Amino acid sequence: MKKVYLLSFLLSLGFLSYKTQAQTPYDTAAYKPILPLYRDVLGDTTVISNKNMPQQKQFEKGQYIFPPKPKNKWEIALNGGGLFVSGDVATKGGWGAGFEVRKSLGYAVSLKGQILHGTTYGLNWQGNSGLANNPVLVANPATNYYGNGGIFYYNYKTDIDEINIQAVLTINNIGYHKVARERKFNLYGGIGGGAMIYRTKMDALDANNNRYDFVSIYYSGDYTDRKTTIAALKKILDGTYETAAEGQADQPKFFERVTKPVVSGSIGVGFHLSRKFQLSLTEKISITNDDLLDGQRWQEHPNLDPVLTGNFDTYHYISASLGYFIGGNKRVEPLYWQNPNDYTYDAIQTLIKKNVDDLVDTDDDGVVNRLDQEPGSEPGAVVNTHGVTQDSDKDGISDAKDKDPYSPIGAKVDSDGIPTDADKDGVPDYHDKEANTNPTGLVDANGKTILGGGAGGGGYWWLPMIFYDLDKDYIKPEMFERMKYVATVMKMYPELKIVATGHTDIRASNKYNDNLSLRRVNNAKKYLADVYGIDASRIITGQKGETDNLIKNLPDGYNEKFEGQQYYNRRVEFKVYDPKTDK
Repeated sequence: MKKVYLLSFLLSLGFLSYKTQAQTPYDTAAYKPILPLYRDVLGDTTVISNKNMPQQKQFEKGQYIFPPKPKNKWEIALNGGGLFVSGDVATKGGWGAGFEVRKSLGYAVSLKGQILHGTTYGLNWQGNSGLANNPVLVANPATNYYGNGGIFYYNYKTDIDEINIQAVLTINNIGYHKVARERKFNLYGGIGGGAMIYRTKMDALDANNNRYDFVSIYYSGDYTDRKTTIAALKKILDGTYETAAEGQADQPKFFERVTKPVVSGSIGVGFHLSRKFQLSLTEKISITNDDLLDGQRWQEHPNLDPVLTGNFDTYHYISASLGYFIGGNKRVEPLYWQNPNDYTYDAIQTLIKKNVDDLVDTDDDGVVNRLDQEPGSEPGAVVNTHGVTQDSDKDGISDAKDKDPYSPIGAKVDSDGIPTDADKDGVPDYHDKEANTNPTGLVDANGKTILGGGAGGGGYWWLPMIFYDLDKDYIKPEMFERMKYVATVMKMYPELKIVATGHTDIRASNKYNDNLSLRRVNNAKKYLADVYGIDASRIITGQKGETDNLIKNLPDGYNEKFEGQQYYNRRVEFKVYDPKTDK
């Protein structure tokens, strides 16, 4: 129960420390970094070891995304506290003192070596009568309690020396919402092993080397509870512990004492006092394969045939230690007091503050000022990745204002970017082969007169082309007006037949493009018949694939520079049927 109370007290201290820290407001005006922050790692190579400098150079050049692990200090500590054995004899506690050295392997795991020396005591308040197999209490005439009353109150004094190394895991080191300098305590647990040597003695004889009268206490009706029995035993025991317990030599030299391997585990809490000191409270349990740490390994009953107990003895060390950080330089601490995420979040904060102006986009064109070669683009302007206003057809009018942004390069255009049509025959000048056509005449797609002026009047003489998206054969909504134009002319002239010819750009194979151009012209014919009721027999179809491009010598592949021109080659042309030339 004693160890339970002590462990509860230990954990309570940690909880109270946490509550106190959590309720203390963080004073930003008193900001003093405890650790080397991200910007320090970038700019101060004194916190980087020579071994890690190659990684630091790569990190600075952006060739490696992780900064190197910074230097960190060793911790040396002196400790002291209570030592007690958990065995067959009730413990009276004891004391221990030791020396520790701890070094971080990373932010969460460290190695801790410890040297421990201590003495612990025990005393049973219930007498033992099963002494038959204990050689100390049977074979030794001076301490033959078995043949002289048969009662013994087991007691012991055990001196323990241990060397131990543990891997220690810091449980709450890595956090995501608080910097390490605000964390005042660490919870940790460890596991490891080592070796111990011990010597156990019993107080079996008085000052005159006579056996104690345990029989009168055992059979007295006055000593029936722990308190009264312990008081009676203290009156007769002299505390000299002169008798070597079972398995022990009488007067062993230091390294002749019993030696055993141990496995140990620990749990504790560390308090950050300053950048140089740490206070730790720890409970460590050491497990041996020995049942004689307390000098007793026999069950009390049956009296005449006692048997071995089933459990090995363990010992506990509850201690306080004061650690001092050494090595490195004054700007570093042990890694278990640092949070690696401090580097990441400090980097984000640093970059935000440093690059806030570079992230401004004054003209709101999607390209930040630092990369914008034209930071004063007009609102709504279409720009390239460098922020330069786009003019796809090179006519001097930006795409945002150009009503025909993909007119052929070199074509004469008006102030809206639309190719000019001097004779108003519906065929732009750059494509018109008969520039002085009577504007009331009916012309073909090349601007040549087919029917004379006034052949029905109106002005629906030029039959427009329709254009398609890459690798598509459906009529785009923006082409519906042109299809209506063609249908209106055919309704105005019921005797008129037209020729519709499908085309593609030069990308993909000839066979594929022949099929694509045929699908395009057939869909156009079907559209006129279904939507406007035009007799399909009046529409003569043909396909030329990629063989008759309006704009020639374009590259066979994707190139953003030429996409506007490729668009004009993906088309269906309509013209008035001429029985002399269209066989």
